[in-house]
Amino acid sequence: MHTFYLIRHGQKQSNPGEPELTELGHRQAKLVAAHLKLYPIQRVVTSPALRTQQTARYIADLFQLPIEMDKRLRERANWGDDPDQSFEDFLKMWFHSSTQRTYQPPIGDSSLQAGKRIEQIVSDLQTQDEVQHIALITHGGVIADFLRNLFGDERLQQLIRTYKIGYGHHIDECSLTVVTFENNSPQLVELATTEHLRSLSPQSIISK
Repeated sequence: MHTFYLIRHGQKQSNPGEPELTELGHRQAKLVAAHLKLYPIQRVVTSPALRTQQTARYIADLFQLPIEMDKRLRERANWGDDPDQSFEDFLKMWFHSSTQRTYQPPIGDSSLQAGKRIEQIVSDLQTQDEVQHIALITHGGVIADFLRNLFGDERLQQLIRTYKIGYGHHIDECSLTVVTFENNSPQLVELATTEHLRSLSPQSIISK
């Protein structure tokens, strides 16, 4: 059995392009790293985005593991990929691609394709070696895309009341989602849990 620990990056600064973590984001990353000590993490793989690398650094250092980067873990799309696109237009594009999952937006991937990227990584990692506990540090949107591909919207709605089709808002910053695979059969063990962030104020674990 292989276990994948999907972690969304910490709170990022509100600017386009390659935003860094905020001070709060660094605190969130430290807390999720400490929480992961409960698990036998053997590999740390991250999106190449700056905010995910910064989050992954706390985890990798704690486990004394190298950081591996895989561009397939990148977000579905990012504000700033098109320098001429306003934030309002980006949000409209994001919502449309989330509700119409096969829609190919002018930047990034479709929701369906973004989820398939994570499916491919998970498949590849299961066949590479005997490592069975792997942390994937990535983004809220693509985690939601992956889960929607595997389990479907109806099941996710049953598991978490705040789940809304078309949104990844329930995938909070530095939340932990755990998926196991045994004989190619996926099981959702944890969905976007944030109990490890309880020492922060309630407002601190709400996606910005």
